[in-house]
Amino acid sequence: MKKTVMKIISVILSLTLVFSFSGTSVFAGSIEDYLPEKEAVGEQITDGAIGAVQTVGGLFAGMEDLDSSDAFINNLMKVLYNLLNVVVEVLVQAICAIYPDPAGWKELEEHSTDTFLTGRDEYKTSADSGNYWSLGYASRSLIPDDFEADKYYLGRDLMNKKAQGVYDDMRIRVAVLDDNSGDGAVVIGAIDALGVTSTDVRAIRAGVLEYCKENNIKVSSINITSTHAHSALDTQGVSTEFFYKLFASSFKNLLGFEGELPFLEAPTYFKQYFIEQSIIAVNEAFDDIEKGSLYYDSIDASEYLKDKRGLVSKENLPDFASLRFIPDSGSEETYIIDITCHPTSFSANNGLVGSDYIYYADEYIKAQEGANMVMIQGAVGQISRDIDVDTTGMDEYEEKGANARYLGEKFGELIITAEYETELEPVINAYHTELIITPENSILALACEVNLVNNQVYYTEDGVGIISEIGYLEFGNKIGFALFPGELYPETFWGHEIIGDTTWDGSEWVYPGLGDSVEGVDVYAVSLANDAIGYVLTDDNFAFMGHIIGDGIADEVLSVGKHTGSYFVGTYLELIESYTK
Repeated sequence: MKKTVMKIISVILSLTLVFSFSGTSVFAGSIEDYLPEKEAVGEQITDGAIGAVQTVGGLFAGMEDLDSSDAFINNLMKVLYNLLNVVVEVLVQAICAIYPDPAGWKELEEHSTDTFLTGRDEYKTSADSGNYWSLGYASRSLIPDDFEADKYYLGRDLMNKKAQGVYDDMRIRVAVLDDNSGDGAVVIGAIDALGVTSTDVRAIRAGVLEYCKENNIKVSSINITSTHAHSALDTQGVSTEFFYKLFASSFKNLLGFEGELPFLEAPTYFKQYFIEQSIIAVNEAFDDIEKGSLYYDSIDASEYLKDKRGLVSKENLPDFASLRFIPDSGSEETYIIDITCHPTSFSANNGLVGSDYIYYADEYIKAQEGANMVMIQGAVGQISRDIDVDTTGMDEYEEKGANARYLGEKFGELIITAEYETELEPVINAYHTELIITPENSILALACEVNLVNNQVYYTEDGVGIISEIGYLEFGNKIGFALFPGELYPETFWGHEIIGDTTWDGSEWVYPGLGDSVEGVDVYAVSLANDAIGYVLTDDNFAFMGHIIGDGIADEVLSVGKHTGSYFVGTYLELIESYTK
């Protein structure tokens, strides 16, 4: 009871602190405006944009039956919380209305698709005669040569924390795969970062496409993902001088300047540096390509994982997907592994750059097998480590990375000891579609106005739109990766039943799990693929200031909005329907 009362007090106090920018959207209308009929799943939102109005059914959404005093208090808390959403959204909308737009915002008609690849036109259900697998691998460090303490920012939150040193490394790892059908190679790159925006992904693509053109290389799909490492340098700008940007960008935008703000030379340099190094890494992977065989296995790592909300049981945690490439030459093998786990082994007050368990999994695989690894992030939500590391005898420095090392080595062991009995036919399918996202959440619109993130914004009939994309990759007609631009929650992809159909606003999530969305194929989620657009939950569990509500709900402040989940899932299902059928 005491804890619940404290939550209510927190909500009331928050209503007096709405200028803290920790809120979200106005809700009106009906949720049915955004969700399909159960018989027409995947056919909703055909106009290419999320609507600008959010819905939770009003201030009294998700009320419990009043059968106890606790139920009354919980309902009161929800009403206050829903009111807080409305108040904050109105305030932030007002700020957005008076804040000058950046000079770089353009009309949608000016949008170029030169760096957007649609993939392969034809969906193939078997390998063509003469097809064979080939793969190239490369990896480069993204830590600048001139790195020194207090120069570059860590990309974890809005705290403007500058890196004090390097604990392990921050890298991009790239695999280029081809079935040699003549339809073009596929690139899977993973950057150790909290997220990389579509703008920077497309800058990387531009450099790679130029290289491919110069060297007569056909490429059908270039994908840059983020491992979501919370201790890497800031690749987005979210963690770099928010209040300074808020103030200075108002003058910059008003005067029509498109250049970078003064006094941010180091993060500006790093942005270009990691883009340039990423281009080099992808190009090096093309140069490394060789013939071989490709195998697949799924890996149960639930022993080391938990859902911090306590909503997903261990038996419902998604398996990892792992591809193993064995070159005919006997040279280094390469694993492509779809891990689902938050890289947050280092404490929030950590000041050292690192890539968390990813670095140690990579090092373990190299030490044990001399093999390479590319790690992509799954539907991570609040899935994190569940381990107990004995730090007895460790000094302070060693203890800082103990969790990351232990977890990475355990993941590495699971990866190399899997059986890989399924050999994949040399056939690739790849398809992508662009999105024009109209933010429901004015916090995100403000972040773009302030230049806190550099997502490219365009003026549309509905206000402003952000360009992003969704895609699908498939290997051997057996293993598929659904590529989503946001940070997916597991239930959004694997099905609402894995959280016991828990709902915040009392509405119903009507979409099925997507693991079998393509017949005969094991489909896995990839978060933060080709963009970092924020959290993606089921619509019915979208709640912004989750730390006020309780441990079972997370924060979704920097998110497109309440209906992102249904929009993304619906668009993905439309893509699958049009491409595979």
